[in-house]
Amino acid sequence: MYKYYDAFGLFDITNSGLYGEQNSLFQKLDKVGPVELATMSFGQRLNVTPLQMVTAISCIANDGMLMKPRIVKEFTNTDTNTTTEVPVSSVRQVISKQTAEQVKSMMESVVTDGSGRHAAVSGYSIGGKTGTSEPTEANAAEGYVASYVAISPIEDTQLVLLLTLYDPKGKNGHQGGQVAGPVVSQMLAEILPYLGVPADKDASSNTNSDNLVVVPDIRNKTVAEAEKLLKQAGFNTKVYVEGDPNTILVADQTPKPGNSLLKGSIIVLYGQGSSISTSVAVPDLRNMNATEAINSLKSKNLNINLEGSGIVTTQDYAKDEQVQEGTIIKVTLKQTLTQVH
Repeated sequence: MYKYYDAFGLFDITNSGLYGEQNSLFQKLDKVGPVELATMSFGQRLNVTPLQMVTAISCIANDGMLMKPRIVKEFTNTDTNTTTEVPVSSVRQVISKQTAEQVKSMMESVVTDGSGRHAAVSGYSIGGKTGTSEPTEANAAEGYVASYVAISPIEDTQLVLLLTLYDPKGKNGHQGGQVAGPVVSQMLAEILPYLGVPADKDASSNTNSDNLVVVPDIRNKTVAEAEKLLKQAGFNTKVYVEGDPNTILVADQTPKPGNSLLKGSIIVLYGQGSSISTSVAVPDLRNMNATEAINSLKSKNLNINLEGSGIVTTQDYAKDEQVQEGTIIKVTLKQTLTQVH
């Protein structure tokens, strides 16, 4: 582990040219025991500077090549109008390109399916990693540190963004994904277009006929057969069944047949004799973009019906209203004056 800390440049200042750049704080290797090793593996008992961290993440984004950060891109002599560019300097290859791509793919899953979903930006592939650091007992008054690092786009990364919030306050707690993620989403939504990074189609365009699938009627089929048919159609399933799914028939399903849903939506099946009917609280989707709304509902086994583009302004089920798993939540999205395209 210390070998890779060193390879990623975390034991040295970055030599960026910034005056007074500080270095990291690590325990000496001979002082690292089993407890220290375990806690350091998830980021505690060590301190690195934000510049060291974003440089290490940039190494992953840059196919495993560690680069020396440039604070200034170029100098212009206003007398002669000549421009001198600060050269780009590579330091070393830390990991292979293949490994870097695997890590970027995992970072993308953090945003699409994990705790970092609040940093999603409609039209862009985002990779992320959340961070939540607790203070030491001796410095409890300093509070928690919530952070989020994001890369975009995944395929040809042009941007690495690190946001750190010290001692965050408010109803959303102190977790990096909860309090830093939404801010990262807002920043990326402005920075990426400003840099000229092209966007894919807005996520709400997934509602076109090519991406919608009609829910079939699979009642009175065996649970196993119903699951097979639904997965072939592009749906995910959740099943409540008491007994052998190969013999027990489907008594009911949510949503009902005939609804058109996005591919990957969930169909909840209830086998005959099953009394389980789980309800979940509807999340507050307002001010989310389409991707955020889709992921937020998916995490609760709920489905979505999108209308419009931009950010969510209305939803047909109120926040915290209890509904059955698989219920379709209809949302309306509208463009706002603060959105950048």
